[in-house]
Amino acid sequence: MPRSPIYAACLALGALAAGAQTVSVYQTTPDLLEALSQRETLHFSAKAAPEAILPVISVDEGRQFQEIDGFGASLTDAAAWLFAKKLNPAQTDLAFKMLFSRKDGIALGFLRQPIGSSDLAATFYSFDDLCQQSAKACTTPAGLSDPKLGHFSLQHDREYILPLLGKALAVNPAIKVMLTPWSPPGWMKTSGSMLGANPETKQASRLRPEAYAAFAGYLVKTVEGYQAAGVPVYALSVENEPLYAPPTYSGMEMQAGEQAAFLAHDLGPALAAAHLSPKVMAYDHNWDRPDYPEAVLKDPKAYGVVAGTAWHHYAGDSAVMSKNHAEFPQKDQWVTEASGGTWQKGNVFADEAAELIAALRNWSRSYVLWALATDEKHGPFVGGCDTCRGVLTIDLSNPERARVKPELDYYVLGQASKFVLPGAVRIASEEPAGTKLKDVAFRNANGTVVLYTLNAGATSQELRIAFHGKTLATTIPAGAVATFVWKP
Repeated sequence: MPRSPIYAACLALGALAAGAQTVSVYQTTPDLLEALSQRETLHFSAKAAPEAILPVISVDEGRQFQEIDGFGASLTDAAAWLFAKKLNPAQTDLAFKMLFSRKDGIALGFLRQPIGSSDLAATFYSFDDLCQQSAKACTTPAGLSDPKLGHFSLQHDREYILPLLGKALAVNPAIKVMLTPWSPPGWMKTSGSMLGANPETKQASRLRPEAYAAFAGYLVKTVEGYQAAGVPVYALSVENEPLYAPPTYSGMEMQAGEQAAFLAHDLGPALAAAHLSPKVMAYDHNWDRPDYPEAVLKDPKAYGVVAGTAWHHYAGDSAVMSKNHAEFPQKDQWVTEASGGTWQKGNVFADEAAELIAALRNWSRSYVLWALATDEKHGPFVGGCDTCRGVLTIDLSNPERARVKPELDYYVLGQASKFVLPGAVRIASEEPAGTKLKDVAFRNANGTVVLYTLNAGATSQELRIAFHGKTLATTIPAGAVATFVWKP
């Protein structure tokens, strides 16, 4: 019989036996008939075995790489609106346990929060609007500006986003929060509009040169406001997808030279003056333009402000993160947006798990999807992605009773996030040549080892896992992910 979506996984690390060679196994199959289901306990053995000819994944905790910040998504305005307005309090509490509790859920630990509206929002808004907010646009009348930020207010987020972030942090205090603007307030831009580009002419909007200081102050006040509301800010980027200026939702074009100058001369000094030290990430766009973060990091002053590079998955290959690491070894890598949606075909579960593995093997400290939740119509949205899939779907098709459904993305993340603890580091693990096996391994601060393994093939795969001179034999079904957890 199918097991409950979180059956037995709530035992997670506590289910480990005291013996040093005992291995707990949790598995999800692509049909979700097994979903974070606990399998039979395995044991390492030093004895020679007839399975010796099987492919071997060797795990070596002596070779360590990047520290892991976590796995997560974004509590977008749309997701927060669904949780706050469409679920009753008991349903929201249950959903947040599913998302953030290590005991009762998958312990998501990284939330990337839009500063102002994104495409997945109920209205266009910023935190310093001089325009009428609506579901269509927010365009500042000519001649209006607020360079001293006298109209700045977090009132929009205080209504439901900040309270929900507080609820998430109460469930999982280790959550890391990153802030990212899709657009500055319209009055700071050449167009006067929150839109990324003019819908008719497609001319991209840009940050006005005289507004650089105001935009830096706007970001500083946002960080201060969030922290004053009890939401610590771990990281900050300055513009979502700066090489794409969307004509239907909030956005802005910002070339690499502009971003480097803004970081060096405006944001860096403004953060220092306010005694704030979030990790500032450059770029925040696709793998196909590694020249952008390279140009930012080659600016000596910007280099001193930036902690590393944020990447999206919509174009290019994750291997560019290893190249960036090789060129700038003191700077880190993060995957900050990797949405799933109706455009995906084939074994989507296996493909997404393979991407998570590749991202972590290429030095990323995170794997962050896009929406934490969407409704059954992939909304609400003001423009842009009307096909994006949330980690949870909040099905409103029955107006009498909303239904919360975990999507496949929930289990892709959960097979890692539930077992990889704060402060974990990636350790060496082999991917056997000539097989469809893919994997990534971690060592938690408490000494436990976690091996996240995908069989991307069309048939079941027998294999061995080797560690400290001992091995065990196991089988992973076609397209499934198995997580192995043990204490050396």
